Amino acid sequence: MGRIFKSFVNDESNKFCCKRCGSDIAETSAVVWEGFMGSQKPAVLLRDVVNVEPFAQARRERLSTGEYTIVDIWCRICMTPLGWEYVSATSPEQKYKEGASLLSEGCLVRICNGTSTKKECEEREA
Repeated sequence: MGRIFKSFVNDESNKFCCKRCGSDIAETSAVVWEGFMGSQKPAVLLRDVVNVEPFAQARRERLSTGEYTIVDIWCRICMTPLGWEYVSATSPEQKYKEGASLLSEGCLVRICNGTSTKKECEEREA
């Protein structure tokens, strides 16, 4: 398999980490949209994710907002499935999702200045 290289986001930033292994996934500033539903679970749409890679072939899917080409992604470090990446969108209104990753909130932990609760993070960001 080879050596796994772990990437990190800015140490000073609030961030999302893999819930299973604690690896950095993205800065909270990378959030495109919160409140999505991915596979019937709450999810967050992020740009500029690290430590993720595809684990399946890209496929066409018809979702509630249109038709997309998506690829499932997992944590590169512990191989926990996290969600999917939008490869392409057929609808012009949905093109903003291309290249972004929809990750299940249940697989992530939000870290804010050493705190890992969403409520405290939101209070500090406000």
